[in-house]
Amino acid sequence: MANQQYLSSYIITFHTFALLHGQHSNPYFTKVVESNQTFFVEKTPLEIMRDSCTHYRTNFESIMNSSKSDLRKRHKPPIMLTHSNNRPLLFFPLLSPSLHKNSWIAYHAVKDVHKNEDGVCVVLKNDTKMPLNTSIATVYRQLALSHILSQRFENAQEELRSSYYLIMEPKNSDSPIS
Repeated sequence: MANQQYLSSYIITFHTFALLHGQHSNPYFTKVVESNQTFFVEKTPLEIMRDSCTHYRTNFESIMNSSKSDLRKRHKPPIMLTHSNNRPLLFFPLLSPSLHKNSWIAYHAVKDVHKNEDGVCVVLKNDTKMPLNTSIATVYRQLALSHILSQRFENAQEELRSSYYLIMEPKNSDSPIS
């Protein structure tokens, strides 16, 4: 680990593929996997998630509540941090989102998932293989819930694009706006 890069803070972007807890001797450090590099941040995954929420002008509790509402109060909901070019930035937790020892995986970064001897191996789009101590059912569930959130976002964007026409068309001839 002598050649590893360490950062004091970090903001999640579309290049972020995973925030992994438990990959360093210090339990309060996070291993960050990006599309083209891996490094450590001297914060927990939850602290990084909270800092990123603040950076994107929201807060962790608000996006958790929004996800729970969209997913009908599901346990361990994925979250949408922000969006760009009609593409949501979604992450799903492996444990309870409020635990400092939770790890987060980017929905857009997952290429494949398969069982291994210690749990599951998630293959990322950059072909990084991440062995995780969780069940394949948990990862499949989180991928499915992330997909639902993605669809909800896409539907909301479509409503937003078409709302101009809905507002401008009078509902009946008695309307004061013509």
